[in-house]
Amino acid sequence: MARIVDWETFFASAAGCTVAAWEKGAYARFVSAKLGTRALQIGLAKLDPLEKSPIAHRIALTEEVEAIAGEDLRVQVLGSPWALPFEDECCDIVALPHGFDLHPEKIDAVLAEVIRVLVPNGIFVTTFFNSLGSWKLREKLFGASHILPEHSAVLSMNAVKSAIARTGSLKIEGGNFGVYAIDHTARGQAALSSRLPSWIDKAGDRWWPTLSNVVLLSARKTVAGMSLVGKVTFAKTKTAANAQTAVQNRKQRTSTDFL
Repeated sequence: MARIVDWETFFASAAGCTVAAWEKGAYARFVSAKLGTRALQIGLAKLDPLEKSPIAHRIALTEEVEAIAGEDLRVQVLGSPWALPFEDECCDIVALPHGFDLHPEKIDAVLAEVIRVLVPNGIFVTTFFNSLGSWKLREKLFGASHILPEHSAVLSMNAVKSAIARTGSLKIEGGNFGVYAIDHTARGQAALSSRLPSWIDKAGDRWWPTLSNVVLLSARKTVAGMSLVGKVTFAKTKTAANAQTAVQNRKQRTSTDFL
């Protein structure tokens, strides 16, 4: 009987630890330079894409309660990814680890909520399993045993990019391909912080990047409008003119009072 791989089992395996270790470094490169007041993670609290963020107020939204370490800065909030319980334009970063893999039918609804809560110029970062990755291809072509979690959607990069482009408000700025093989030494929390890219990771990045098992994409929320560039030189002139008018009016009122 084939072994059922759920998300819990996956992240306890060598393959899951390899993915978690790579994503830890990949997310850090995109969130560490973004300042702000609030960062939001949607789903999969087992991963912490906001660990290297300089933003202290971090929220992990989950559909059910998940275990979070005591020293973790994230505050856990229950809710649905397509109906976020937050006000408009309140988050500077939104991270979505494998949200499209969990709810492929809700991609457009989730992205609409992401845009709603992101501030202008805010950052959206997501990771997902690649349909062209070796783990999925070996299942399709050779009937090999499952490595990825059961019922997880495996999407192409073009499909995710098209969904982001359809929003009209998110502009893709960058991304990374990663994880080309299982690192069987990557088990436990210690491995997550000490794992370095293997030779096959380096070769994959150079020769066949689109065949990676995991893809990260980063996008920025853009808002149509005019932005002022440089110093606003007319502000001081306007203030001085208003002050001069006020003085003249005061003099006129004073002289009239004594007539």
